[in-house]
Amino acid sequence: MRLNPLTTLILYPFIFASSTSAIWDPSSSLPSRQQPLLKHLEHQSMMDKILSGLIRPQQTAPNEDVNPESSDSPIISDVLPKTKAINVFARLTRDFDAIANRLNDGSKNITVLAPRNSAIQNLPRKPWENPADYEKFGEVNAYEGSDGQDRAKRNLQRFVEAHLIPVSPWRIGEEVETLAGEKLTWTKDGDKMFIQPGNIEVDSVAEKVHNGEVWVLNNVINYRQE
Repeated sequence: MRLNPLTTLILYPFIFASSTSAIWDPSSSLPSRQQPLLKHLEHQSMMDKILSGLIRPQQTAPNEDVNPESSDSPIISDVLPKTKAINVFARLTRDFDAIANRLNDGSKNITVLAPRNSAIQNLPRKPWENPADYEKFGEVNAYEGSDGQDRAKRNLQRFVEAHLIPVSPWRIGEEVETLAGEKLTWTKDGDKMFIQPGNIEVDSVAEKVHNGEVWVLNNVINYRQE
């Protein structure tokens, strides 16, 4: 059946759009936090459909609030790696899916208490070491084999969780539990901030984003592996 020129002109954009969408899906090759180009393409495609009468534009209720935080707003997982002085701790947070997912969830506020690299390096034992494991399994076997590796991983996860506060902003004098279950508060002495117990000095508040803050510590939080 031959189509007259007018019919061809009307149908051609829909045939072209259908064939190209099967060949290339831009969302499949770009990260979930979409790039401006993809947003432009999506907007253009939506306008084409609206103008073609296939769908009606969505209406916003007159009193409907719009979320002030766009998908492009930075979150904790975006800014944590930016401070070189705490990049050892930042790398540790990516070793555990539950922790990485928590830091990547922009809907849940969190305060990260990140020890300086030097504080971790100067520990009398590695973050995954527990004296109780050495007493029970011996120096050689404590972290050997699959069971030993599991013990080391659990110890290291507890170390990281001991430095994560599931609230932000964290107000002075407010007692909160870390993800490891330890209760902490913080105080001020002049211009200096200290986390209690332990009187651990806060070197600086390195980053502030809409779902939390990154605090740089001059020491580590007690993670109960004495």
